[in-house]
Amino acid sequence: MEINKTVSNPMLVGAMQLIKSDGKTPDPAHQVMFLEQLDKAELLAPADVKAEVGEDGEKLMDKKHIVRFPVLTGADGRRFFVVFTDNAALEKARTLEGTSKLPEEFISEAVTVKLADMAKFILTPGPDGSENTTYGIVINPFMENIVIPKSLMMNIVAKRAQEARARLEKATKNMGRDIEKDGDIIRFPFGEKKNED
Repeated sequence: MEINKTVSNPMLVGAMQLIKSDGKTPDPAHQVMFLEQLDKAELLAPADVKAEVGEDGEKLMDKKHIVRFPVLTGADGRRFFVVFTDNAALEKARTLEGTSKLPEEFISEAVTVKLADMAKFILTPGPDGSENTTYGIVINPFMENIVIPKSLMMNIVAKRAQEARARLEKATKNMGRDIEKDGDIIRFPFGEKKNED
């Protein structure tokens, strides 16, 4: 997690534009492309960062720090974790006026987050064990306004866990076998079996 970093995600922005142009029934291929790009992306999340300040006046994120993320509440009461695709979208948000104007806490500083960070934010229960009432994530609010509900995030996290289990099972099956690669033998020792008489 870095603070006020320059971020650009042209492929993600392109996938978002395709989904928006599809209207109410997005093309499944566009949805897959969007999720793939979202998985790779580093996004900007507005944050209130309390950290030590270095000699250059910059906040030191490698030292002890506290990051507080504001939550945007929609007219219907749903709460959203806010992220921006890039610095240009964040700058545009800073210039919005009227009912689309975001509160100052959403546009003063931003930290980089990945999909796993966002999932953790909206899926983790409150400190007191209460249910997390965040509805989901909103990307570029009041602009492209792409919403990813908590239910979709849960599916993404479950799919990642399933893929990780499959990789682990595959690696476990290879243990105890020799594999030839480019003429070299790679050994995966399973451990020595002890004969018990």
